[in-house]
Amino acid sequence: MKISLTEEIQCLKSAPLFRSLKEEELRIIALTTENFLFEPGEVIVEEGEEGGEAYIIHEGSVEVSRKTSDGEAVRLNLLGQGDVFGELALFGRGLRTATVTAVAATQVSVISKDKLFEIIRAFPEIGIEMLKAVTARFARMEDRLMSRTGPEK
Repeated sequence: MKISLTEEIQCLKSAPLFRSLKEEELRIIALTTENFLFEPGEVIVEEGEEGGEAYIIHEGSVEVSRKTSDGEAVRLNLLGQGDVFGELALFGRGLRTATVTAVAATQVSVISKDKLFEIIRAFPEIGIEMLKAVTARFARMEDRLMSRTGPEK
């Protein structure tokens, strides 16, 4: 089922990775995405596999998990509408750091690294805004981690 351009833009606007972009910039990205529907229990991305795209959740929910050294899956997060996963594959190496599985019927939009880089080459300000969002996310993660473990000695 194809999501309308208006719905696509609204969903992108709610995602932290795209929140600071202007309406016309969101439209440019929305025109390059593809839509997919995943059934409950279906694995969307697998930890360790090669990937070159990010996913924006329109509807439904997914579980993010990682395997321990014993091979046991540990749930890291539960994501829902407006959340983005796989964005590390857009800017870094393409190996997936976690497995993402649909918990409910989940509709997503997918943007590929190749298409995003074409957009960034044409509209560098989009890339700058997205990098600011990614940097802010990592700073928040680092703060949370440091509050749990304390400073390095």
